[in-house]
Amino acid sequence: MRTLSKFLQATLAGLVLCAGVSLSHASPQHGLAMHGDLKYPPAFTHFGYANPDAPKGGRFRTSTLGTFDSFNPFLVRGNPAAGLGNIWDTLMTPSADEPFSQYGLLAESVEVAPDQSEATFTLRENARWHDGKPVTPEDVIWSFETLRDKGQPFYRAYYAGVTAVEKTGPRQVRFQ
Repeated sequence: MRTLSKFLQATLAGLVLCAGVSLSHASPQHGLAMHGDLKYPPAFTHFGYANPDAPKGGRFRTSTLGTFDSFNPFLVRGNPAAGLGNIWDTLMTPSADEPFSQYGLLAESVEVAPDQSEATFTLRENARWHDGKPVTPEDVIWSFETLRDKGQPFYRAYYAGVTAVEKTGPRQVRFQ
């Protein structure tokens, strides 16, 4: 369930376009709130419930029962490995202390058209893959199209309202 939730956040455009987020203007924003205003200001450094001074390092061990035959939890076939939801980031992420709000994670901002027909995400300059290469609009488009075209049937139906995805700048991708 956690894996499903994390990836749905990755393509927030579907939520924005299909769920009717109410926004009064179309300027770039650091987050979206479905009800009321965002709790956290632009360029906030951490959520209020997170401790930025928490001790670093150490060892974490976990166990799981069963087996796997896939590292892709979004395909119809196969049993994905446990914990895969921890190896990617999403365009936006929810705040645990305010309902129905999302803040940029890989995206530094999102701009939603006044008629809610499209959403444009601007990727953070420091959004990187594990090898240090930047995350690009092409990566976002590939991920979305692969999920929609080859993923579980749920995703095809969920994102049916998204008619086009295009690169609109060196760090921008638009969902229509």
